[in-house]
Amino acid sequence: MRKAFIVVLFVIAAFLFYSIATHESTPAQMETYRFDFNEMDKDFWLVSEWETFKRAYDLVKIEDGILKLSSDTTGVMPYLLSKPLELQSKDVLTIKRRVKISHGNDTFAGGLALYQTTDLDLVPDRTDGSWFTAIGDGIMLLEYSYDLQYESERPGRDVIRFLAADWEYNNNYQLITPIYDEWIDETLIFDMRSNQMIYKLNDKEYKLYSYKLDKSAVRIMMHPYGTGTGNSIDIDYVEVTIEDKSSRR
Repeated sequence: MRKAFIVVLFVIAAFLFYSIATHESTPAQMETYRFDFNEMDKDFWLVSEWETFKRAYDLVKIEDGILKLSSDTTGVMPYLLSKPLELQSKDVLTIKRRVKISHGNDTFAGGLALYQTTDLDLVPDRTDGSWFTAIGDGIMLLEYSYDLQYESERPGRDVIRFLAADWEYNNNYQLITPIYDEWIDETLIFDMRSNQMIYKLNDKEYKLYSYKLDKSAVRIMMHPYGTGTGNSIDIDYVEVTIEDKSSRR
């Protein structure tokens, strides 16, 4: 009897050891969108004129796999707006892009922004007459600011402004030295678990915290806003991933 009991214990111990030794975490579920701009994905991106939602893909130029956002050719300010991306409470949103940013001799405030929304259509529903409100509630703004000739309510001059939504009353921002007229790698991470936002410019990293999102989806916006000529954003690629961090056992 004792011998049988010892054998049972040995089998159980061996099973537990094997289970621990061979256990692997379930890979996190990941949704990936990659844009190399050999053509425009009109199901994911809306191109329109500033303060409108009319489809206007002719306002941007694609040449040799480079998307160019500029008002120099048309005289009209274009912007690039993503479809709403639904996020869950354990998701991590990552946006990577390779860009070359240039400013003219007047003002420039080219930006990368995040908005939260309950709207799930590509083209926002402008029910209240407000363009920005229809896009959603601002979460974060990454703004290349060249405004040496003018005063601005936003902090810093000739800087990159990394601004959380509460930057004005909580000093929730960072000012970063900009890099113009050369290709750079940028990464923006939004972690729904902690509400932390991480911005990476080449090999440097900056962190802020957001308010807790209370809407189901997020939009990405890019634009070369400014006055005068010479303001542009050339985009080599954009990669967007949504990783579900709750799927590990």
